[in-house]
Amino acid sequence: MQIRKFILSLVAMIAAFPLAGNAKPQDEIYIAYLKNEIYIQYGTPSIIEIANKKGGDIYRSGGSYSGIAAVGYNRYLNPYFCIGGYFGAGNSKANAKNADTGKLIYTNQVQSITGMVDFGWSYFRNGIWEISCGASAGLTHKKESITPIDKNNKNIPQERDRLAFAYNLTVARVRIGGGIIGGFAELGFGYKGIANAGLSIRF
Repeated sequence: MQIRKFILSLVAMIAAFPLAGNAKPQDEIYIAYLKNEIYIQYGTPSIIEIANKKGGDIYRSGGSYSGIAAVGYNRYLNPYFCIGGYFGAGNSKANAKNADTGKLIYTNQVQSITGMVDFGWSYFRNGIWEISCGASAGLTHKKESITPIDKNNKNIPQERDRLAFAYNLTVARVRIGGGIIGGFAELGFGYKGIANAGLSIRF
């Protein structure tokens, strides 16, 4: 519940950024904007990779992460606001150890596939520079694989596949390239990754 309240509060704050209705006369050049954007990106670490680092008498260490590779599409409804879709996949692996003895108990591998709906607001444009923020919500499917080291240990959990609520809050997305092709980098928190970089094409 706290996460949902936090997300709703941030979305309300983001919505306060100026939209097209607040455009000044000198901004009329943006009427001829490109309405479609497709992009590829890579981000790490995601909430999947940094979650459950320590709990009870078990802690996880020695993790290896593939990061989150993703593709997406945005449709600009006006020069400042867009809605789109996101599809990403990643793989993470961690060693589960006894917190007291440091003994390795099992290895835990999680493969994830995430689909979300994106909402974006562009609040700064100047030449080739554009800065935006946004929020995303959707579902992620996690496929868990566990390899026990000591099969007699009672702390070994069962493997499970599950669906979970996925979200992402983008604090700042900086795109360089005022035309059709541009590169971008973004900072945020959630299922896309804390830091992302990618290439976008608008048409």
